[in-house]
Amino acid sequence: MKYTLIAFILFTNNLLFSQSFEGTLTYAIDIEVSESLEKMGLTKDVMINKMKEDGDWSDTIKTSYKQGNYYSSLNNNSKRHSIYNADSNKIYVIQDIEGESICTVTDASIDLESTVTNKLPSVTKLDTIVTINGIECNIVRVKWDNENYDYYYNSELKVEASLFSKHRYDGWAEFLKTSNALPVKIVKNIPGTFIITFSLTNSKYEKVDDSLFIVPQLIYDEDLDLLKTANKKTMRVKQ
Repeated sequence: MKYTLIAFILFTNNLLFSQSFEGTLTYAIDIEVSESLEKMGLTKDVMINKMKEDGDWSDTIKTSYKQGNYYSSLNNNSKRHSIYNADSNKIYVIQDIEGESICTVTDASIDLESTVTNKLPSVTKLDTIVTINGIECNIVRVKWDNENYDYYYNSELKVEASLFSKHRYDGWAEFLKTSNALPVKIVKNIPGTFIITFSLTNSKYEKVDDSLFIVPQLIYDEDLDLLKTANKKTMRVKQ
């Protein structure tokens, strides 16, 4: 059997590391816009340009994992990164805005839509097997009333699901309970608006520095925290 580059990397690395994955995954990002939005003038190019202006878009994202923590960065934005700290069970998105470091703190124990609807998302392992870059993948679909995420996975990128058991945000804990593996592809579908796809392009087993997951001291500022939600706060990073 002739392996593609990604399949070969996943296979050979798994021979060396049989425990929960520690290392860095790189995903390419793409977006599809619905016909209804395009008719309103919100084409793919318009959406991407607007997201670039806001610092919310990148064509590549890298995420490093270690013992239930992860660190994500965008390839085109050195002033923004995110940290998931397992001890606090919070996601910290830190970015520089006009020379000041601001942090949006998301409580990963809260699934916001479930809080509003009082209904947990459905979690289904689909019968379909999909081959992606030479890798046979299963699919777990996490479905809410207004959106659904398809997580494609193969057993090569093993992870201990219990490390993320409290991470309900994005249906992450629910997905890992079924897969026990990190995703090869993620498709986030918000019907009638857009679909965002994350496709694995590289996996690297490596020792990840603990310093990546250190959260800076934060100061709450009510003037920043204007759009209050049940799971998020906006804070300043202490200089």
